[in-house]
Amino acid sequence: MTRRILALFVVCMLLPIWPVFADKPRDGISYVFSYYWDTGSNMVIAPSVLLSKKLTDTYYLGANVGVDAITSATKNASTTPPPPATGDEDEGEGGNFSYRVPLSLYLTYDKADDTLIGGGYYSYEDTYIGRSLFAAYTRRMNLNNTAMTVAYSKSFDYWIPDRPLPTDNRSEQVLDLSVTQLLSPKRMVQFTYSALQSDGFLAQPTDTLVTAGAVTLYAQYPDNRKGSAFAVRLITLLNEPTSLHLFYRYYRDDWHIQSDTVNIELYRDVSRSVLLGARYRYYRQSEAYFAKDLNAYTPSDALIAVNYRMYAFHSNMVGAMAIIKPSRSFLRTFMSRPDPDKIKLKLSADVFATSSEPNIQYQYNTDRLTGLFTTIALDYDF
Repeated sequence: MTRRILALFVVCMLLPIWPVFADKPRDGISYVFSYYWDTGSNMVIAPSVLLSKKLTDTYYLGANVGVDAITSATKNASTTPPPPATGDEDEGEGGNFSYRVPLSLYLTYDKADDTLIGGGYYSYEDTYIGRSLFAAYTRRMNLNNTAMTVAYSKSFDYWIPDRPLPTDNRSEQVLDLSVTQLLSPKRMVQFTYSALQSDGFLAQPTDTLVTAGAVTLYAQYPDNRKGSAFAVRLITLLNEPTSLHLFYRYYRDDWHIQSDTVNIELYRDVSRSVLLGARYRYYRQSEAYFAKDLNAYTPSDALIAVNYRMYAFHSNMVGAMAIIKPSRSFLRTFMSRPDPDKIKLKLSADVFATSSEPNIQYQYNTDRLTGLFTTIALDYDF
């Protein structure tokens, strides 16, 4: 299920798009620590290691391994619904940690103007097995002023439920097409189209609804979902040390959910070794066609929506980040021949708040979710 980790961070406010600069492969290692918390008593602690090693002049081998510790609490569900930071995970009750172990491996071919990457992903947890294959091809043209990328991924996941389901399988396919164009020495634009399809049991098996007649109903969605998204990103250099990043994404699917995402980011080099940034993101969506007031559901309903992500809501997020290159004198404390250009410390923190929704009140015992997501990453280039 971590095919959507961070992609659904802050209730779908962070969205996966391919690198705007069509970056060349990296030869290095990163140590990452992420932490998420919200007022619904959801918490995620996620350390990971990312490795990309140059094998030859054209081939790179990459790996990403980590451990996600997840805990949450709710008053209404037999097992806690998933936190907005991570997707559809099945959590432990009463604040106990449950664990997911994700692993991905990939091979990159990079020569001249072509980059091809392919790999697979696997994750294990008590109630869900995640498996996927992915590939992406990038072609750089026009003296590297233009880049075109096509990417495809398909998951082969399945539930390990504590109750019978119509099917234990859950799959997802995503096709991304993007074009990146340098407009001038100070401006760049990227257009992205995404097609998505999900099949199988798409609800959270532990999402339950207790009706006014004290009847317990389980969430049930259609067994197929198709959607598409269009996104545009503009990067402009305001002056030599300052850049502005603007992003808009429109999404719609056959469940009648439509969403708009607007993101504004400002970055500034305050010195040769420090880059600072600030960002704001707004997200809103409409409700699924089968969503209705929680008190209106009856045992005769074939489709039942409990999770607030099936309903209309909006959210706001503000954040800050920094990239720091340690000084040579500081690095001498740890190594004899330091190279400051090979080491970067990345820090980020984001705070978000959703609108007030009855479903959030029902699931999390609070009328809205407010939370914090932080990341600390140490990059070292070989």
